[in-house]
Amino acid sequence: ITDPSKPFDPAKWKFLKSGADMSQMLFANPLTDEQMQMLSKPMDADETFPTSLHGTRQGKTYFYRKENGGFETLTEVPMDSLPCLDCHAKNYADGTPVDPATYEPGCNDCHDFSQGTTVQQETCLGCHSRQRTEVALGLPDVHRDAGKTCMDCHTKREMHGDGTAYVSLSAPGAMDAKCTNCHPADGLPANTAHSIHNAKLYCTACHSTTVISCNNCHFETEIEGHQKRFYGPPPMNGFVLLANNEETGMVTTVNFQSLIYQGKTFYAMAPFTSHSTTKEARDCSDCHNNVNVQAYNQTGKIDITQWDEATKTVVGVKGMVPVPPDWQTALGFDFVNYTGEVTDPTKPLDPTKWEFVKSGADGKHMLFAQPLTAEQMQKLSIAVGIKPENAAIPNEFGLSQNYPNPFNPETSVEFQLPRESTVSLKIYNLLGKEVKTILESEKLPAGRYRQTISSIDLPSGIYLYRLTTPKFSQTMKMTVLK
Repeated sequence: ITDPSKPFDPAKWKFLKSGADMSQMLFANPLTDEQMQMLSKPMDADETFPTSLHGTRQGKTYFYRKENGGFETLTEVPMDSLPCLDCHAKNYADGTPVDPATYEPGCNDCHDFSQGTTVQQETCLGCHSRQRTEVALGLPDVHRDAGKTCMDCHTKREMHGDGTAYVSLSAPGAMDAKCTNCHPADGLPANTAHSIHNAKLYCTACHSTTVISCNNCHFETEIEGHQKRFYGPPPMNGFVLLANNEETGMVTTVNFQSLIYQGKTFYAMAPFTSHSTTKEARDCSDCHNNVNVQAYNQTGKIDITQWDEATKTVVGVKGMVPVPPDWQTALGFDFVNYTGEVTDPTKPLDPTKWEFVKSGADGKHMLFAQPLTAEQMQKLSIAVGIKPENAAIPNEFGLSQNYPNPFNPETSVEFQLPRESTVSLKIYNLLGKEVKTILESEKLPAGRYRQTISSIDLPSGIYLYRLTTPKFSQTMKMTVLK
C-alpha cells in the first residue's frame, strides 16, 4: 500500500465479493416506484397521452357539438370539417416545420429532446393564445412577475393524461392546478374578506384583475379563410364575469365567447382562470352594489357588448359582472358582421368593415357552471365595505348605536379610533355565541368609520355587537326585525 498510486497497475487488483456490507445516501432520496415505472417505458410508449386533452383536442369539439347545445346547432357544419380541429403550431418544439397533411399530436409538439425534457414557456404560449395575449397586453400577474412558468402550477398528469378522456379542462378531475396547492385555506392572512368568502368563493373571484375574450368571432373567416377573425384586436378585457362552479357550487370567474355565422348569433360561457392575479384583492364595493348590479336591479339587464351607433364601434362591459339566474334573457349582446373578404389579413382591425347586425343571441349555452342564485344576487345588491367617514382624527375610542335599529336588510355601525389599531367587530347572540364576523384583526389607521351590516343571514332577534382593539372594547345591542 506504500507503492505509488500512479500509474495504475490492474494486475495488482483481484475480485473480492459482490455487495456492500454498509451503504448510505445523504441529501438525496431514491426514485419512486412511479418514476421507475415511467423510466421503464420507451418515450413512444406513453399509454395515457392519447387520452389527454393535448392528445384528443376534445375541448373545442365538446363545446361546439350540437348534442351539447353548441354552435353546431345553428351552423349545421360538422366539427370534422372545420379547420380549427387540426389547429397546431407552425413548428415542433425543436423548430422542425409541421406538415399539416400528416400532423398528429405527440411528444415533439412540446419537447425538444435534444435540449432535455423541460418544456419552454414559449412553447406553451405558442398554442395557448389567450395566455399569450395576457402577456402581450401587459396584464399584471404576481406569479409571472415572480418568474413562475406554466409548469410551476400545472402537472405532468394534466399534460400527459391519466387514462381518462376528459372532455374539457373545465371537466371535474381534469386539472390539478389550484390556488390552494400553494396557498392553503388555513394559511391565508386573517381578514374579513377571507373569513366571509373562504368557503364560498374561489381565490380568482377576488384576485383576478380581468378575463379576456375574443368577442364576436366571424365564423365564415374560420371556415372559408382558415384563420381566426374576431372584433378586435385587442380582445375584450377589463371585466370579470362571476358564476358558480357546477361541481363545487363556489363562485368562480367565467368567460364567454360569442360568434356569428350567416347572420346567426351565439355565445357560450364556462369557467375561466385568468393569469392576471394580484396580491391585493378588489374592494367590496367593486362587486357589491356596483353599476352592473344596479343596472340589473333597475332594468333586469346587463349589457355585455353594445353597438355605439355614433362611433360605429362595439363597446364592452367593464368591472365585475354577475351572471344572474335569468342570464339567458338578462345578459345583452350586440352582434356585428365582417363585410370584407374572409381572406383579408386579420390585423390590424378595420372597424369600417364591420356593420351592426342585431341585438340578442339566437343560441347560447353554459357548461361546467351555473348562474348565481337569487340569494347571491340579493347579497350583491347590498352595499358593504368599510370606509373612513372623514379626515378628522378623534381624541378617543368610541362605538355608536347602529342605525336604523331595528333593521332589515341592513344597518350602519360607526366607530372611531384615535390611533392606528387592530380592530375586530363581531356579532353575538344573547347566549354569547359568535354568529357573524364583520372585521377580524383588521389594521386600520386613526379615523372615524362607518361599517354596513347585512341581516341576510341573521334571523329576527336581539344581538350584541362588540368592537375590540388592544386598548378598547365596547358592546351594544342591535335588533333584526324581519
